[in-house]
Amino acid sequence: MKKWMIASLSLVILISGCNNTKPQEVIDEETLEKQNSAASEAREYLNYNVNKEKKSVNRGLITMTINNRADMDEIETGLMSLSTEHFSPEKYVYEEGQYLEDLDLWLRRESESNELGLNPAIEVSENMDWKKRMEIEKKNPMYLAYVHEQNFVDSKGKIQGISLGLAMNSIDYIRVKDANSLMHFDEVKIDDKTLEEYGKKAAKIIVSRVRGNKELKNVPILISIFKLQPLNSVIPGNYFTSSFLDENDKGIKKWQDVSENYFYFPSNAGEEKDRDLHNRIRDLEDYVSKYFSHQDIEFVGKGLYKKDNLNKLVIDVHTGMVKESELIGFSQAIGPEIVDYFPHTPVYLYVKTPKGIKATIVKEVDQEPFVQIHE
Repeated sequence: MKKWMIASLSLVILISGCNNTKPQEVIDEETLEKQNSAASEAREYLNYNVNKEKKSVNRGLITMTINNRADMDEIETGLMSLSTEHFSPEKYVYEEGQYLEDLDLWLRRESESNELGLNPAIEVSENMDWKKRMEIEKKNPMYLAYVHEQNFVDSKGKIQGISLGLAMNSIDYIRVKDANSLMHFDEVKIDDKTLEEYGKKAAKIIVSRVRGNKELKNVPILISIFKLQPLNSVIPGNYFTSSFLDENDKGIKKWQDVSENYFYFPSNAGEEKDRDLHNRIRDLEDYVSKYFSHQDIEFVGKGLYKKDNLNKLVIDVHTGMVKESELIGFSQAIGPEIVDYFPHTPVYLYVKTPKGIKATIVKEVDQEPFVQIHE
């Protein structure tokens, strides 16, 4: 990795060898590295020191259970954001989850062979007609898709806090194979009330299991419930309720609403929510397009609002540019404009091409943009 300063713009540009190819269906090392790279970048925005030597005991499982990239990122960074209120980045080091070793069993259906399953048990047989099987599964959908674990340790590496995010399906996508090995597909929508009720029920069981671990018997726990978005959604879901247990709490006492929501720009809902931000993103896209008229450039913004206040802005710039010289030129052009257009908002801008993410620009409040060019 090489680093240098473009003096005229005070931008730091990093060249890295991040691989951003399309995720594979099978969990391989390439897919895992992409997942970890994206997560690592997001972690840095939240100012935690990260112990990169500790890899999650469930490394890669999220890529098999969550339908879209947007949700994967927000499950982690959203939980980390909530965690800062209880586990200070100034006091604790962040580590990937080390304790939920049977998580793959937790995410399955409860059965005689799997008493750890947290999804509803169903009675089916091998010779059952596929239509009957589909009917049973639709009446008993898979509610819990994933449990994300984050650990917070002191300077000696001793666990001081654990955060858990329960990712709940808003839609269960069902696949049933018939006698001829043909796959049949259907889906069932899960209403918000049922999603929340089942999430809280699962949370109660999970806390009991966590407290059963001697190392976590007296460790503070933050547990929060996340509503997943439908397949291929460009907007991530969000955490909507959470509960904090101190070292003396054996179980969950109360839940507190989380007032965080994403709005998409351009969209009618986004424009209605924040017309000024809608216009700023549109104007920035027009400004940049004039200087790169030979390229098709499209801006997609995602604004995170907490209690009606814009907390951060993520902008995906879709373009065909892939050459390093073009990317550096683009960074030179857009870096100062981000500061001018969004002076009081953290902005995370990703340049996305047919070959993956080729540049990342981060602008924190009252700081110069930080730029990373990916080879």
